[in-house]
Amino acid sequence: MDGAPSPPVGLALALGLGFFLGLAFEEHYGQDNVRRPGGIRTFPTLSLAGGVLWLIEPRHGLAFLVLLLFAAAAGLLYWRTWLAVQGARQPMLRGGLMVPACGIVAAAIGPASVSLPPWIPVGLTMATVLLIRARSSLHALAAKVPGEEITTAARFVVLAGVILPVLPREQIASWLPVTPFEVWLAVVAMSGISWGTYLLQRYVSAGHGTLIGAILGGFWSSTAVTVALARDLRVAQARQAGTEAAIVAVTAVMFVRVGLVAFVFNASLALALAPWLTGFAVATAAATGLMLVGGPGAGAKPPVPSGNPLRIPAALAFALLFMAISAAMALLGGRFGTAGLYALAAIVGLGDLDAFTIGLATTPQPGSVGAILLACASNNAVKAGYAIAFGGRRGAVPGALLAVIAAAGFAVALAVR
Repeated sequence: MDGAPSPPVGLALALGLGFFLGLAFEEHYGQDNVRRPGGIRTFPTLSLAGGVLWLIEPRHGLAFLVLLLFAAAAGLLYWRTWLAVQGARQPMLRGGLMVPACGIVAAAIGPASVSLPPWIPVGLTMATVLLIRARSSLHALAAKVPGEEITTAARFVVLAGVILPVLPREQIASWLPVTPFEVWLAVVAMSGISWGTYLLQRYVSAGHGTLIGAILGGFWSSTAVTVALARDLRVAQARQAGTEAAIVAVTAVMFVRVGLVAFVFNASLALALAPWLTGFAVATAAATGLMLVGGPGAGAKPPVPSGNPLRIPAALAFALLFMAISAAMALLGGRFGTAGLYALAAIVGLGDLDAFTIGLATTPQPGSVGAILLACASNNAVKAGYAIAFGGRRGAVPGALLAVIAAAGFAVALAVR
């Protein structure tokens, strides 16, 4: 294979990688007073032998297969002994099937080193070492993550890896200027962003304060987080400057999210939006900082999504919304030009920005930049109302700031038209 090293270099690489794997194996399992089939001598020998046997008969690899069967048999013998010891209720042996698996990896390092580019055997070895060392962390993660999250991961694999590749790439209809592939790509992209943010907020940001939780929540849904924080403000016993600042920070994140979504589907549109979105994000972040200067307060508990956002019905609903907005853009844009597009932006901004942004990214129209900015301004106006309505008098300060940001957005959108 192109990129494979010469036999001497490949065998030297196999020897070194086998030694490193054996060193990590011995260091991690050295606390057990039980002899194991593998270690700092066995693994380099297996790697070197595997490389030599592969060079002897590379066509079918029969000689190497004998070595692999030997390593597997030794591993199975160890596993049978492990089960017998467990049955005798003696001290538990750490490792389980990971021990014989390491022997098989050690044997496979040899052929990979002499027949493949070096990054493949190096990557295989490093990945195995990391898995050995991360035993406790991975088991803790497995205990922490509920089965529902594993099911959700399977759903995402189906959405992105099974459905998306087989969809046609022809335009659906003359009045709907998008392809099934583009529709589902939008679903996959938004599902991935929402799901990733949900995981970060639920399992990483806990205990890191209101502001961090709100920022992550802004990538998930700035409107939902604004409402949740405003409700916390209303029931607070005293002023919570940290929560007020978090409400404004969520909108700064919203501008970043819109730019990210645009970039995924249309880099040129994202670059045209970048100066305006960056300016609004920086100005909103500065307002957040000024609010924190007055004293962050204890802050409310960071809002956590009430349910996993990656669900098949939600994905189908987003697909239908995306197609409806795309059809409306084609109709209004074709009949009324930029004015029709702006009218749609003002309406769509009251709800979902993502579908509108993706629609203009996949089928750009004159005035796309101003329309997206107008939709953002409309969304900020709604959040200003939510902050005041749900937060009462304590939501007046963040609500007023959001209203100012919305007004500035409307002015800019009309100016760049």
